[in-house]
Amino acid sequence: MGNVFHQSKGANQERKRHTQRVDTQDSKMVSPVPVKEKKLMEVKLGELPGWILMRDFTPKGIAGAFQRGYYWYYNKYINVKKEGVAGISMVLAAYVLFNYYSSYKELKHERLRKYH
Repeated sequence: MGNVFHQSKGANQERKRHTQRVDTQDSKMVSPVPVKEKKLMEVKLGELPGWILMRDFTPKGIAGAFQRGYYWYYNKYINVKKEGVAGISMVLAAYVLFNYYSSYKELKHERLRKYH
């Protein structure tokens, strides 16, 4: 019974050494995809400033980003086979929050008044 414990302990140590080697190799590998073509969630923290500087901040580039976002949202939540209320309710929630934010100054003054 003692030999089985020592064998599994040795196997665990070998697995740890193997995973450590893999981790160090992965962290040194260079990504084959250029930084400009990566999505935001794929960019590493060190690559973030360069990624931001490579974005297109012209009016045409910003309009294109909004258009891609609209089509992504539309295809993910609105243009689906099995409809639900999720897509429309998110738009309504955004509308309510935007209106609340835009009229917050007036609402704040209303809150401080006493009605008596």
